[in-house]
Amino acid sequence: MSQPYGQQPPGNFNQGPGYGAMPPAPPEFSSGPIARPGATTAAAVLAFVQAGITAIPGVLSLIGAVNTGDAETWLATLAVLAGVALLIVGGVQLMGGKAVNLLIIGCALEVAISLYYIIRAATIDSEGIEAVNYGKGVIMGFAIFFAIMPVIAFILARGAATTQFLQSRRGPR
Repeated sequence: MSQPYGQQPPGNFNQGPGYGAMPPAPPEFSSGPIARPGATTAAAVLAFVQAGITAIPGVLSLIGAVNTGDAETWLATLAVLAGVALLIVGGVQLMGGKAVNLLIIGCALEVAISLYYIIRAATIDSEGIEAVNYGKGVIMGFAIFFAIMPVIAFILARGAATTQFLQSRRGPR
């Protein structure tokens, strides 16, 4: 039996010409939280590793600040230790799917500290002593090394996968 005016028989709704089933909803609109993506885990792990590596010179700098009492050394030391704390707490929050802000601030602070040490080393007057120039290069190399992981962690933490993961954990607003 044919249907009048090209209508489909009842119960055959998704079988029309050129039409398929509805695509699935994006994860942020699904019924529940999505699994933690690898990029999110990598950002948190990089933050933890950076905090561990930075804590060692931070403690050594603290010892130096206590012995010298120099205000610049104290300020740099407090910035390093604050960066360590922010990276640890931010990494824990990110792993739990709660927030990314402290990790982002910690990464930015670590990069700023690295830039400070690069500028500080570049402005040392070597007075023609080759060993001083070599030492300046070593300090700048370490500062660049200390900036690599926070930059990568920052990029991963601000990525789409991490953003979707955090949004899925917050639920509908």
